[in-house]
Amino acid sequence: MTANLGDIKSITAYTHWLVMRGQLAGNLRFDGHSTTAEETLVAEKCRKLCDRISRYLAACKENEIPELIECYDIAYRIGNRHMPDNAFIDRHKRRVLKAWKSGDRSIEESSVFGIVAPEVTYNPGKAGEEYVTAYLSIKGKWLTTLTRHSYFPNVTAYENYRCLALIMRESLDKELGYDADNAKRKWYEHNRVEDFSTLGSMILRSYRRFVGSLFPAILGFDEKMELDNRIIAELSTRPDLNPYDREAFRMALEFNRQLTETYQ
Repeated sequence: MTANLGDIKSITAYTHWLVMRGQLAGNLRFDGHSTTAEETLVAEKCRKLCDRISRYLAACKENEIPELIECYDIAYRIGNRHMPDNAFIDRHKRRVLKAWKSGDRSIEESSVFGIVAPEVTYNPGKAGEEYVTAYLSIKGKWLTTLTRHSYFPNVTAYENYRCLALIMRESLDKELGYDADNAKRKWYEHNRVEDFSTLGSMILRSYRRFVGSLFPAILGFDEKMELDNRIIAELSTRPDLNPYDREAFRMALEFNRQLTETYQ
């Protein structure tokens, strides 16, 4: 396949494929093994991809930034074996926050929460006031909504599962106390889907993130992997997805097989 990285969808699909290729090659395995030719090639491609994404970030719309940052971050780690420059990432995150605070409705709350939550959670003493304010505001709003409805009304199904995936990863003991795990189980049961063929491809991808957020608090390893394999098997056949995405999902099945063997 020849990469055509002319828009955000093609960039994210190519990144997905390259990351899965790196997963199988061992680029994200830091166990002292000798670097293979495949790992070297993947790392080189990731560095070139980061150069392309950085140029795209310079002129893209604010609502495209969160997804591009996610691609840049993982590709940079694979290509350079260390984290990207935080000042570079922070500069673009602040563009998103500024646009969102100014009322840009093309920016979803899940996108904002997704970029501020890691900063507040893992670097609480260093996270800026803007990050903390947005984090607490959205988290409080989401918990109020979920307490009333167990899902997010008045948003798309895609956004509903994106929000659920993010809040499920949060520690909610401070807000919900001993009921935190019970609340998460209730939200899962309310939003679970049995027949994945009924979901559009983008919604199913979002649902996969939701399922991934349920381990280990709600789902055990075997149950989570069984669901994930069913989802990616379905996605690997979807003709509306970019060919790089479909191939990445096929590689994900192999990666899950290897992961399961490691756990057994």
